[in-house]
Amino acid sequence: MTKLIAAIDNSVAARPVCAMALAVAPVVGSDIECVHVVEDGFQTAQAVAEAAGLPLRLLEDDSLEALAGVADEPDVVAMLLGAHSHPGTRRGVGHLPLALASGTDNPVIVVPPTAHPPERVSRVLVAMKGTPTKPVDLRRAIELATASGLDITVVHVDDESTIPPFCDQVQHDTDVYAAEFFARNLPSAIHARLELRVGSPVEEILDVARSVGAELLAVGWPRRAGPGHGEVAREILERSETPVLLVGTR
Repeated sequence: MTKLIAAIDNSVAARPVCAMALAVAPVVGSDIECVHVVEDGFQTAQAVAEAAGLPLRLLEDDSLEALAGVADEPDVVAMLLGAHSHPGTRRGVGHLPLALASGTDNPVIVVPPTAHPPERVSRVLVAMKGTPTKPVDLRRAIELATASGLDITVVHVDDESTIPPFCDQVQHDTDVYAAEFFARNLPSAIHARLELRVGSPVEEILDVARSVGAELLAVGWPRRAGPGHGEVAREILERSETPVLLVGTR
């Protein structure tokens, strides 16, 4: 049996992480295990895990190395952890989520401290900025969502230099473009909807997330990238009120 790892700290921010794990688990058909790196006690983490009816494993080592080791265990399908920031602020998302997403092949779900996950995730937004050079990096998330019968919306953000020209039959051209886009980039997304936007990627992606009521927002995160890379994903993490699934790209 596969499992989700809910990495929780010793604060009330652990509650939405456990709640999101419970919402994702039936979608992926996995068990859940909470883990906590003991730095300042574990009473709150233990109480949160017990209240959610979830087992808790205590880790004694350095937090990043310990969590990275757990994330790469063969039966783990994803790790969830808190963002350690408040939506709408510029305080930063914390180093752990980004470091883990950069170092593990498994997806990482970052849960804002103010998130209110549903009982079961049903609506997923997959974000793409510009023309995807390696759409395969997001196909795993699309295929999983499709197989689980989720409501999927793909938002594709262009700027004025990359948006395709449309004639006077805008709706027809848009439908044709959507069909070609899915056939070329995401052939497994049979029932997904495409939302085309032009403008600031972060603003447009967050706007679509709100408008479709997304319960999970999937974005690409460049592994082993240099300074300046991944800025769109980083800003989405800092501002999103929706849990964010980071899918590693190369």
